[in-house]
Amino acid sequence: MTAGLYLASMAVMFVAVGVLSYNLLSGSGRAMKVREMGVHAVMGHRPDRSRLPSVWFRMLLPILDRLAPLFRSLGWPRYRGTAGRALQRAGLAGGVTVDHLLAMKVLAMVLTPLVAAQLLEIFSNPALFVLAGVGGFYLPDRLVSDLRQTREAQILKDLPGAVDALALTVEAGLEFLAAMQRLVERGAVGPLRDELVIILSEIRLGTSRAEALKAFGRRIEIPEVSSFISVLVQADVLGASIGPVLQSQAERMRVERFQRAERAGARASQKILLPLVLFIFPSVLVVILGPVLLQFIYG
Repeated sequence: MTAGLYLASMAVMFVAVGVLSYNLLSGSGRAMKVREMGVHAVMGHRPDRSRLPSVWFRMLLPILDRLAPLFRSLGWPRYRGTAGRALQRAGLAGGVTVDHLLAMKVLAMVLTPLVAAQLLEIFSNPALFVLAGVGGFYLPDRLVSDLRQTREAQILKDLPGAVDALALTVEAGLEFLAAMQRLVERGAVGPLRDELVIILSEIRLGTSRAEALKAFGRRIEIPEVSSFISVLVQADVLGASIGPVLQSQAERMRVERFQRAERAGARASQKILLPLVLFIFPSVLVVILGPVLLQFIYG
């Protein structure tokens, strides 16, 4: 059984390497690469992959670039839509496509059982071997989900300060877009700054301010951000002064940030309760009552 599973795993690896080599050397693979270079030349830039938030994607992208064309013929429109939104919310859409994600899932499905077999010696148990492959297949999705949560938390953390800065510069006399441009130029590097750059780029290309803000809300899909954008769009439609609106929104966001911190503290105290009861309290009781019990028994 062990030898059979070992031979099967090696066969899968040889097939994967063979398909990869064929894709590298085939004319269709080269043509696909030429078409991609042409698209980037027309756009005037290539995606800045050096700033991808995941080191795993940065390390594997040269391999995934070669494997991705193999998955472009697959349909799966529903999955592609869901995965595309997940990549966008995770901040990976600038350099990672759904085809890259599919290639990474297949690569992880093949490599995870082999690595687990070397570390844990699970060749003798076919069920564990298959389970490792299934876990490897879903591992990239979990990675994207973790990146999305981290990015959204960073945006929520940076947003109140950014709105405060916008309110101050608008009240000082700058127009809203000029204030946003100054915030981009002088603000700290982060996901919120990247989104502001996208908003300014869309407005320069002819998109209205309201539509650019709505597109920002669709990309992020955070309730607090959506509420803020709705207020800005409504003020823009009604022609109201944007300065007082920004000030009121900044104050509301500060209150919400404090409330989120309080809720996080309450959840942390609940999470620490179980380890405290199971591990800390028994140790303290042994230290305090142990000498008393020994004296009572042997005294």
